[in-house]
Amino acid sequence: MKKTNYQSVLLSCIPMGILLFFVLKSEFRTEGEFGGLVEFVKYAFFLMSGIVVFVYTFTKQWKHIKHKTEVSEAKIILSVLFIATFIAIVSFWIPKDFFDTEAVFIAKDASGNELQLLGAGKYMLRTRDYEWTTIDRGMYQLNDSMIFLDKDIKERKWGKRARKYLIQNKSLIPLYTNGIETDSTGFLSIRLNMN
Repeated sequence: MKKTNYQSVLLSCIPMGILLFFVLKSEFRTEGEFGGLVEFVKYAFFLMSGIVVFVYTFTKQWKHIKHKTEVSEAKIILSVLFIATFIAIVSFWIPKDFFDTEAVFIAKDASGNELQLLGAGKYMLRTRDYEWTTIDRGMYQLNDSMIFLDKDIKERKWGKRARKYLIQNKSLIPLYTNGIETDSTGFLSIRLNMN
């Protein structure tokens, strides 16, 4: 009985492993900029690369099985191919906040800008600006009716991004370095309040 050539199995699995690594790294990233044209290009690249790797690997291994050469290696490689493809596809449906703890405070607006205060003094600030979605994470401090975010956040009035926020009735008002948000449509509505 012929011994399984694990070196050829490993060499065949390298392209699958590299592609799966980048898909998971991209999909499980929970901060930074998301969305827009870059997101479309990224998904198109992953889709085309995935199809090429899948079709090439499947065809090559199927020929080995059909011609009864390296059958055990081909079965292992095909198993790895199907498992890697399943993991990659499923990762696209895992939400960006899947690993977050439950929020104790949520304020958001109609555009999708949102500040969540999570357990253990952590926050998640999601802002939408034109075709980008940016997620910032870090630690926060609460002082009376003021929320202070510790991270050096680039302030943007359009995205309601600020380093400080004022809690007033059912609104969260961004306080920018050069002044307070005066337009009430720029306020975030408090959906879940700390009690």
